[in-house]
Amino acid sequence: MSQRRLVVPREAIEGDRATVRGPGHHYLCHVLRLRRGDRLELLDGSGARYEGEIDGISADAVTVAIQDRHPPPPAPAPRIVLIYGLSRRSRTEMVLQKATELGVDWFLPAVCERSVARAVDRPGRAERWLEIMTQATRQCGRAAAPILSPALPLADALAQAGEADLRIVASGPEGEPISSVSEALAAKGLRDVAAAVGPEGGFAPEELALAVQLGFRSVSLGRLVLRTETAAVAMLTLLSFLSGRLSPPG
Repeated sequence: MSQRRLVVPREAIEGDRATVRGPGHHYLCHVLRLRRGDRLELLDGSGARYEGEIDGISADAVTVAIQDRHPPPPAPAPRIVLIYGLSRRSRTEMVLQKATELGVDWFLPAVCERSVARAVDRPGRAERWLEIMTQATRQCGRAAAPILSPALPLADALAQAGEADLRIVASGPEGEPISSVSEALAAKGLRDVAAAVGPEGGFAPEELALAVQLGFRSVSLGRLVLRTETAAVAMLTLLSFLSGRLSPPG
């Protein structure tokens, strides 16, 4: 597979040609420094992939002749939803990037009692998050980026994930070992797993109680005290491993 990848809007692809403008044009011409005849892989965000060859470069557009099309692969199961308590900007952005690389399907940011970042509609933040996820999607070769929801109060975020077949919340050493949910994760027909990780300082006691009331199982990631971004990455890695999502293709 080509390592030269780009996520483009679906409307950029028409028939057997693709036209790349804006930031994508800049990335191809000034970052990768591609030329006519170079091969490229395009991702349209739906899961489909297109392989082709650059056949035209102008001041504002790159055109690609599409030679091979690959339909979206079957969606991995179970779908993973991450409810993440908003933290400092750098930590939240790291979790967005790593969650995308680890295959999270739906990212649900939540404003918690201990969240440092509390503004729900900060100007430009959603655009910044989408760009981080798009770049991570391109880098790791995912066919489609995760769904990104607006930041919500924790109670609303937990309720949105309330239909998941398995719901877990990171609660510190007092929770049951995460290995205790391995049987549930390996069960056939499991469709959705929702995992909640708190901000710096973790969830407040009343927030944990609310999660449990809403059907979330309280789990522990071990004895060590982990930073919020480390806890999120560890939780996602364990969920992917225990559910079989990290198995080799085929």
